[in-house]
Amino acid sequence: MNSTEGATAEQARQELDALDALSDRAAIKLYSLLQDYLEQLRLELPHQLLQAVFHLCTKLQPEAFNAMAESQRHVMRERLLHLTQRCSSLLTIEQLAQLGSRLLNADDTADPEADEQAPGDDSVEPLMVSADLDPGAGLQFSLEMPSLLGNFDPAQFCSTLSSETPGLVDEEVSSQSLDHEQALNWLRQMASGSLLGSSLSPDDPISSPFPLPRDPQQLRVWLGVWDQALQRRLRNLSHAINVELLRSGLCQSLMPLPLLDASLAGQVEQQGVAPNVLTVRLPIPDGLTSGELQLNGLLIRVSELEHALPHLRDLRNALHKLDGNLRKMERRIQHWQQRLAVLQAQQLWSQDNNPTVQPQI
Repeated sequence: MNSTEGATAEQARQELDALDALSDRAAIKLYSLLQDYLEQLRLELPHQLLQAVFHLCTKLQPEAFNAMAESQRHVMRERLLHLTQRCSSLLTIEQLAQLGSRLLNADDTADPEADEQAPGDDSVEPLMVSADLDPGAGLQFSLEMPSLLGNFDPAQFCSTLSSETPGLVDEEVSSQSLDHEQALNWLRQMASGSLLGSSLSPDDPISSPFPLPRDPQQLRVWLGVWDQALQRRLRNLSHAINVELLRSGLCQSLMPLPLLDASLAGQVEQQGVAPNVLTVRLPIPDGLTSGELQLNGLLIRVSELEHALPHLRDLRNALHKLDGNLRKMERRIQHWQQRLAVLQAQQLWSQDNNPTVQPQI
């Protein structure tokens, strides 16, 4: 007989309690990894963006770049850095969680772009570019802090982080289907602030109100949504940069948003160019060259940033490892929950066969 088959209901509850505590530590570890990841990303993003623009200016559009006056080049560089800095201010765990909540809500409603680019909520305003762009018009970012944090203090939270999460479980498990509706409900509550309370106490980091889901399954869904929000934020920055390149005269055509999305989804055949640069040839006649229309622009990809930055790559590997541990924890929790249900059912059956035995409360 398997040792777990002979476990009592009390032992099953103890196992579940231990797994709950382990889930809390895993969530704390996740927050720490994501904080380090975004700190490194904010630090390196301006350099990576300028490297991509350098390739576009010198390899793909040298004639247009040479034709620009010095003042034009200076203004263009300042605008690009300004956009990058504004986007970086929005690359925080909490603001990406809020964006992820909006993206999930958009899946259940009408237009994701309407939610994504609601006034005051996103990194750029809706960008409908026409032929008569005003060169003096700038793109605006909303820097208003989201309301989802309540009085949660990230700095205080980070001071409670444990150095390492213990090994979770070693058994191999298959991928489980994710309860997206549960995660969606949690994110909606998070956005309304109903899941948040006072900031964490250094003396009691686990029992205090927590800004992440505690269930391993929901925590994995949360991480996936957060990742989608990060790429969406970088995609929007890429679009804003492409608009500025068009305004400056460096590019003659704008890379449309659907093409950026299709490229991220692997649905567009790309030319071999530099990291974070997107070149697409369309079967449309180009009046200037009498050939196919070639669109050049930027598309900042999480995968290419991680390839170029070893520290980001190491953090991504740590996130993958933690995700695998959460899968194993999810399997263990399901096992012990099922075992506890079996034991409780057996107890009720015995009570029904022996009415003199009083039910245990």
